Amino acid sequence: MKRHTVAMLALASMLALGSGVQAQPVGGPAAMFGAGPGPAAMLEHMADHLDLNDAQRESVRNILEAAKPEIEALRDQGRANREALNALDTNDPAYSAELDNIAISNGQLATEGTLLFTRIRSEVHAVLTDEQLEKLARSKERMRKGFERRWQRG
Repeated sequence: MKRHTVAMLALASMLALGSGVQAQPVGGPAAMFGAGPGPAAMLEHMADHLDLNDAQRESVRNILEAAKPEIEALRDQGRANREALNALDTNDPAYSAELDNIAISNGQLATEGTLLFTRIRSEVHAVLTDEQLEKLARSKERMRKGFERRWQRG
């Protein structure tokens, strides 16, 4: 379950963050979980990769800054769910009910995350030129193929 949840969050983040750039302290999957390059580095990498001009960089920063409270709330609830899952006692008579509640909450988080990151992606795409969108699509395809190869190798 944990691997699936992380994979879903990673995919949603890649779709959103692959759309443009990153602002402090919003982060992709690595930044959400305290590992990997920081949000500022991700911002610069994507902005440079897509050759965003200053106005585009500022627009994307504003989009991500506006979404920051929602992203943080999803991250916090995900953390709380992981902690609750780790604290479950299989001998507790309420184990199944508590597990069901955590699973339902994780499903709601996945739904909210998908909707949020799709909204962010749409807003960021509106800032990009057709050429940048094409470059982004090529990059996403390369990442998808690489992810599939790594996934198949196990």
